Amino acid sequence: MKIVSGEVIPISIPLNKPFVIASGKLTNSNHVLVRLIDERGIVGWGETTTFMEVYGYDQKNLFNVLNDYLIPAIIAVEFGNPEDLHRRLDRVVPHNQMAKAGIDLAVYDLIAKAARLPLWAVLGEKRLNHIPLIGVVDICPPESASSSAAEQAAKGFQTIKIKIGRDSSADIRRVEAVRKAIGDGIRLRVDGNCGYDRDTAFRVFTKMDDYGLEWIEQPLPAWDLEGMALLARRLLTPIAMDESIYTVHDAKRCIAMGAADVVNIKIPKCGGIFHCREIAALCEASGVACFLGGCLETSPGMAAAMHFYAATPNIISATEIQGVLFYVDDVVVNPIHVANGFAVLPDTSGLGVTIDEEKVARYRIDF
Repeated sequence: MKIVSGEVIPISIPLNKPFVIASGKLTNSNHVLVRLIDERGIVGWGETTTFMEVYGYDQKNLFNVLNDYLIPAIIAVEFGNPEDLHRRLDRVVPHNQMAKAGIDLAVYDLIAKAARLPLWAVLGEKRLNHIPLIGVVDICPPESASSSAAEQAAKGFQTIKIKIGRDSSADIRRVEAVRKAIGDGIRLRVDGNCGYDRDTAFRVFTKMDDYGLEWIEQPLPAWDLEGMALLARRLLTPIAMDESIYTVHDAKRCIAMGAADVVNIKIPKCGGIFHCREIAALCEASGVACFLGGCLETSPGMAAAMHFYAATPNIISATEIQGVLFYVDDVVVNPIHVANGFAVLPDTSGLGVTIDEEKVARYRIDF
């Protein structure tokens, strides 16, 4: 494969309402679209995103790394497969997994379109057509949290995730209120987004052990692997790792330390589908569970995640890739269809979504 041209397009789409987590608040998408054209004239699209308060760089940084370094490095260069591509990207720019993810998705879209296959068929065998999604409750008062969770459960979502990590007392009340509202038949998980210290986390989650949580995600700062391992040993509820794991090497370290009962794989955070497959394979070989998280992507990114999930048999439970539900609009002609808590897997070639150039122009921003 040879890429003959590439374009980086930053977009900003308003959310239906602000989304609040322990580390910050999001009101608009911080996304970047990547358009690549190969020597046959096939167009591939990728999407990636960031969130300064979580990942340490903003949309402009993401755009600059892609536009000034990564895209120029792959123009007119032959590469045989995604591994060759990533080796080249890593030589040009270290780290910056989220920037590389945009190129990775566009290349996988190209590969699948060239083969005239949906992306899942390039990745493996499809295990399902309907992808289970979670409902999400951000940081809000307990009464708002309980009503939101009940409403989402009524719409068919069988798993609810609650954002916590700012106020331990309020967090306990919020989780208790949600569990009462949804009953014991709906799975419930919580995400601290690095918001606690060790002592607070142990105190809070010892109490939350009574609420039948599926798992507790990233309660401590990303660097505190020892603390996460300590919590994993002392608590009844499994510990999931997110912000501590960007690469397969991070995952290997966390698993070896006993810090991760469950690994959160996110396509933007982990550098694209190629590296996500590495992490999933490591988890399977290590006997550690993994699930698919998301970064509030619109339909292109969500479609890529759905194909990856459908073709990766050891990813468990409901996915966190319901980004299309958060925005006032989308950038495709055929948005991902969501009903009764499930998203329908696209079945046309590539990602299976068609970019709406008019909407891309409407939501494009320039730096």
